[in-house]
Amino acid sequence: DLVHVHFGYEHRSPAQVAEFVAAVRSRGSPLVVTVHDLTNPHEADPAAHLERTGHLVLGADAVVTLTAGAAGEIRRRWGVDSQVIPHPRLMPVGVTEPYRLRRLEQAGHPGPHTARPPGRRTVGVVLGSLRAGVAAEGLLPQLADALPAGADLVVMVRSDALAAAHAPGHARHEAALALDTLAERPDVEVRSHDLLTDDELCRALAGFDALVLPHRHGTHSGWLELCRDLGLPPVIPRVGYLVEQWGSPAGSYDPADPTVTELRRGLSTALGGPPVPARAADAEDGAVAAAHAALYRAARAAVASHRGVGSHRGVGSDHVSPRD
Repeated sequence: DLVHVHFGYEHRSPAQVAEFVAAVRSRGSPLVVTVHDLTNPHEADPAAHLERTGHLVLGADAVVTLTAGAAGEIRRRWGVDSQVIPHPRLMPVGVTEPYRLRRLEQAGHPGPHTARPPGRRTVGVVLGSLRAGVAAEGLLPQLADALPAGADLVVMVRSDALAAAHAPGHARHEAALALDTLAERPDVEVRSHDLLTDDELCRALAGFDALVLPHRHGTHSGWLELCRDLGLPPVIPRVGYLVEQWGSPAGSYDPADPTVTELRRGLSTALGGPPVPARAADAEDGAVAAAHAALYRAARAAVASHRGVGSHRGVGSDHVSPRD
């Protein structure tokens, strides 16, 4: 009845994406597109992703994005209005809530304006599979030097990716060498691991007092939503609209020039601030679902009323927030 594209089309050429849009339109099916990324976080060259996304946006009956900043960029690039619907929970409450509550218990149930008590802290970074958009050699040595007294750094990385990166000539060979050097420090643990289940990932993240996102580029981040789910304060790279997506005071840094001074300031904000506000999971998810249901109904009605008339783009141009 309706086609909704979120992401995951980077394996297609721009021409294939254009053909897909034409095929959907030829069937008379409404096309809804959610623009998660204007800059693909896993690709070094943004041009092809923008071309693919442009075909989708210009061919869509309704466009959704996560922040007003991204909506403004979509309007400037393609002249198309978007409906802003913030991201819901990334994982189910049953997975994340026990870990969030455990984190609060370990912090002594601080109130909304109470800083966490002093003690040994752990700062985490997740490098995953060492994709192109993940910083390592430029960020991690600076981050290790920025650790406050009594803090440790844990760097999580896929074991298969790290093993491959140790081969001379590999695109991430310098990152592997940087991790080898960091692992020699007593306050740094390089934790290699296999593919984790959702529960294993949440358990690992819940053991951190702050999570530094290592994005070199991007537009929005699911890692921020997982931080929100777990009550884990992030340190956010100032790329795309990540700071706006978080929407609360947070430490941040410039990934193009991650200085020790700025990272130390970001860590101080994350480690010394109040707890991350708890999500209203049912209300948020219900509002997101309702917003999408209304968008789908409007898109289907618009297509039905304009069949054979030509373009019917532009459904849902009002900006809506599930938190309003």
